[in-house]
Amino acid sequence: MVDSLYVLDGYSIIYRSYFAFIRNPLRNPRGQNASAVFGFTQTLINLFAQYHPKHFVIALDSIGPTFRHELYPPYKATREATPDDLKAQFPIIEELITTLGVPSIRVNGFEADDIMASLSHSANEAGMPCRVITGDKDLLQLVGGQTRILRPGSAGLDELGRDEVFAGWGVWPEQIGDYLALIGDSSDNIPGVKGIGPKSAVKLLAEFGTLDAIYQNLEAISAKGQRTKLADDEASARLSRRLVALRDDVELPAGPDGYPVGPLDLHAAAGILLEQGMHRLLQEAGVPLQDAQAALDQRTGGATAGTATATDDGASADTTAQAPGPGAPAAAFVAHLFTGSERSQLAADGSYELVQTPEELDRWLQRVRDAGVFAFDSETTSIDPMVAEPVGFSISTEIGTGCYIPLVGPDGPVIDAEVVRQRLAGLLSDTGLRLVGQNIKYDIKVLARWGVDVRNVAFDTMVAAWLVNTGSGSYGMDSLAERYLGYRTVHYKDLLADSGLAADASFAQVPLEAATRYAAEDADVTLRLFRVLDRMLDLRGVRELFETLEIPLIPLLTRMELAGIALDSDGLASYSVELEGAIAATQQRAHEVVGHEFNLGSPKQLQEILFTERKLQPVKKTKTGYSTDNSVLTQLAREDEVPRLILDYRGQSKLKSTYVDALPKLVNEQTGRIHTDFHINGTATGRISSTDPNLQNIPIKDEAGRRIRTAFVARDGWTFVSADYAQIELVVLAHLSGDQALREAFATGDDVHRRTAAQLFGLAPEHVDAEQRRIAKTINFGVMYGMSAFRLSNELGIPRADANAFIEAYFGTYRGIQAFIRQAVSEAEQSGEVRTLLGRPRPILDINNKNKTVKAGAERIAVNTPIQGSAADIVKRAMLALDVALRARELQSYLLLQVHDELILECPDNEVEEVSALVMEVMSTAVELEVPLRVSVETGRRWGDMH
Repeated sequence: MVDSLYVLDGYSIIYRSYFAFIRNPLRNPRGQNASAVFGFTQTLINLFAQYHPKHFVIALDSIGPTFRHELYPPYKATREATPDDLKAQFPIIEELITTLGVPSIRVNGFEADDIMASLSHSANEAGMPCRVITGDKDLLQLVGGQTRILRPGSAGLDELGRDEVFAGWGVWPEQIGDYLALIGDSSDNIPGVKGIGPKSAVKLLAEFGTLDAIYQNLEAISAKGQRTKLADDEASARLSRRLVALRDDVELPAGPDGYPVGPLDLHAAAGILLEQGMHRLLQEAGVPLQDAQAALDQRTGGATAGTATATDDGASADTTAQAPGPGAPAAAFVAHLFTGSERSQLAADGSYELVQTPEELDRWLQRVRDAGVFAFDSETTSIDPMVAEPVGFSISTEIGTGCYIPLVGPDGPVIDAEVVRQRLAGLLSDTGLRLVGQNIKYDIKVLARWGVDVRNVAFDTMVAAWLVNTGSGSYGMDSLAERYLGYRTVHYKDLLADSGLAADASFAQVPLEAATRYAAEDADVTLRLFRVLDRMLDLRGVRELFETLEIPLIPLLTRMELAGIALDSDGLASYSVELEGAIAATQQRAHEVVGHEFNLGSPKQLQEILFTERKLQPVKKTKTGYSTDNSVLTQLAREDEVPRLILDYRGQSKLKSTYVDALPKLVNEQTGRIHTDFHINGTATGRISSTDPNLQNIPIKDEAGRRIRTAFVARDGWTFVSADYAQIELVVLAHLSGDQALREAFATGDDVHRRTAAQLFGLAPEHVDAEQRRIAKTINFGVMYGMSAFRLSNELGIPRADANAFIEAYFGTYRGIQAFIRQAVSEAEQSGEVRTLLGRPRPILDINNKNKTVKAGAERIAVNTPIQGSAADIVKRAMLALDVALRARELQSYLLLQVHDELILECPDNEVEEVSALVMEVMSTAVELEVPLRVSVETGRRWGDMH
């Protein structure tokens, strides 16, 4: 009998193991989540015990993007970020795989699915049975020949052949790709055909057999609506088919019989497993505890962390008085700060009340006053706070409790809106109470438009979670609840589905009982997160920064967003016509130079023209051919006109679609103004970001960007005042590094770039030309971002040897900067994080990574963050001080926009002179540095009139 090849879908099992314990995670002795490690190891043990494989291999996903991302950039873009406490288990599991003696394959650019398809294909060609262990329905395509799927089920593994696939999904394995192309896949962001669900797809494939046949016989489809949907989304269906198709030609390290395996070496892995607290698993596998302890002692040098143990059923105890390090999983901090019973309370289900009368509302408001601290949340008609109307509100004063106060429900009004408005106005303006919210800025804007002024914001869990760990990526309440509380909230889409409502239904249509569970839970979970994050502020040493900088920014940014800015839509319409002509002219010129027409937006056609027809030297290769991205075109443009024309075309098209045509559509119908959304937690460095629209990303270096900014206009009788910090990041670098030459340049008011050029080229400053100053400026700013000689040579268009010589000369001139860089990296290596001038931390998880490329990236972050982050802190402090000063003088002028290092105010004409002087004074004294902060102030009726 021929031995079978067993192929395990690695990350499918890892994710399945993690989420199987999401409500009650298994924790190791340090309080860290170990669910995935346990579940994955248990799966391997069970597999080997049941099947005794002779050939076995684990397929792992590519580390970076795959060819599918190049084919369709939004591929998998809707997936939630991998939870930190799961991501932390990946290296442990991969170490376990090696230690257990199990082969694994990873091929960058390809997903594990393609590796498994290639293994299955090669096994079938060799006449070797193949068993693929996975829970992913995409892999059902592989069933056939001698390949079967082993699918995890409630009672172990279910073996699926052709008949089982058809019985479960209504289509044959060879139809799975067409089936997925029709219905799409929200988890992978595969679009499919809108309006075609599983039942319709099964029926269509039963009738026509394949996707191609469906489109060849559209007229034969009797249902007109279905026929129209298919016709409208044919391109989407065919793209989806390409995305779900499995590649079976991935180059593998060996044939199907090249992955021999013996019994799992659990003795070798015992140290790792015991370190993860898996005593019971080891005992059941027959590994004596003393052997496991000896392996652990050898692994750790005899210094095991903690004195208590974790058990496989999820119970754990506090193990050490030492706090977890920067970037540690959230659960580790929670385990350090809270006892087991407290953690159980944080993760327990709540009990919630529906408030339907003024008397019940008053009782809850009294509970708020008695507690002094309360969590608050709004349910509305839209995620856009500038159009949203309130549907109801929720309050929690104690963990596990909460109420929902509906203004309206499925049967109409519930509590009189005016009664609720008056009660909430009193509650939310009482500065003796502490209001806690999650992304509370949204609620403040909705309430402000509803006539309620919120004045007692004390805590925002989203901002706090970001401040204690700026690198975790996701700060939504659902992910924070799972990360910090081990609690899975009711998700909105599930609420609607369970209520029998469409995905676009209003919250007011949700039955009140279900609405209460969902809404009150939001307030309750927010209060639970507050209890955890409030302690973490102290543990991470950021309370002062949170309370004096980040929280005060919330009401200020809210007022700026509510104010909005006026737009000259007619001017942009004229510019759109100009750009349309410019785009057409660029296309025509490109066609003339090439000698025939082609699509300037098609990467495939560009590859043919640039590298085959025009015989340009390719710069870098991708899975679909040679790259034609902008960095490549910029290099090629030095030797050929066509790449420059393509760059011009892309720039003009982006301006037109992203700004000129898009901005007028964002003007609010009620206010007639554009209202951007500022994010405190938008970046890891601390910079405020802007979205919907992003007003910080308008090009500033060319005339096109100025034309767009010119469309932003002050109201009649008012003027813009723009105040910009001059070279603030270089100023911060001079302060932090202590470099005397750089400090002197700022102290004397010299042109820093000209002075640097003079030092680099050995000239008097007055003899420095424009090109030499450009080189110096590029190096001055590039050094903060770890610019290499390779990148400098590309950016300046000079030989790499010259670029290297410039960098060496730069550090020879500014020796203090080189010392600062070395110190920043060294401190990060020791502490695992860096901090800004005001103490904002940023964990740097890869600073000690053994991979040189990964470590180099971490080192760049370690150098740049204290500089860029400190500059961001200074701007924030200046904003707050300026807002206080304007109010103290009872001026009508107000802050309107914040764009990197620039603050823009809108001022009545009679206040412009006073405000200009005030801005200069406040911003230049926002913080005290060893180097003076210099501020330039300009005024104009239009944003583009300045700079």
